[in-house]
Amino acid sequence: MSSMRRVVIMAEMHGRDLTRRHVALGLLIALPASFYLASMSSGDESIIAGGVGMAFAVSGATLFSILSSSEVDQRLVLGGYRPFDLLIGRLLFLGPLGLAIAAGFSALMITVSHPQRPWLTLLGVAAVALQSIPFGLAVGAAVPRELEGTLVLIGVVGMQLAVGPDSPVAKFLPFYGPQEIITASLVPSGAVAGPLLLTALYGLALLVVARLFLVRRISVTRHPGVA
Repeated sequence: MSSMRRVVIMAEMHGRDLTRRHVALGLLIALPASFYLASMSSGDESIIAGGVGMAFAVSGATLFSILSSSEVDQRLVLGGYRPFDLLIGRLLFLGPLGLAIAAGFSALMITVSHPQRPWLTLLGVAAVALQSIPFGLAVGAAVPRELEGTLVLIGVVGMQLAVGPDSPVAKFLPFYGPQEIITASLVPSGAVAGPLLLTALYGLALLVVARLFLVRRISVTRHPGVA
């Protein structure tokens, strides 16, 4: 079987798994929506809260996808799949899913809050969605259970929302770049290229971390045959 065929099968398999979790997925999407609606009285800050808070939805879906298939991944490796195939297969499904969620959130916030540069709001929220996937993959590959993974998501995304953009801590968090893009959409001018580059570099680093932990988690010890 070709590598592309294996990747497509992986994407289809994880799509079916997440479809069965439609209630949990709906709750994950409702959580950042509630952040946005609850903070509407604060003006433009509500767009930042809703955009960054959307990381809960996409990274949570990614976390459930990787942790619910631990045993299946080991069987697939025994059947000839490579860890790279498993990783790319998840990206193939989760990428369009994250962008679809980002489009829905952006449409809501642009219609209700009217940012000065709506196209930049869409770009920033899309960057949050795409960054959430390697973040969720790295967390899911590093922790053994969903509870611990969910607590990590809450801690990191909650800290990103709590600290100010000028805080030294904020610059080391995964959603600092997308947050800067969303913030720039609220004013007539603001940096875009730098935050986009930072987002891409951070995302690549998270994918490397996910790859390393995934190999360790699904490694299979092969013993030589006994004569």
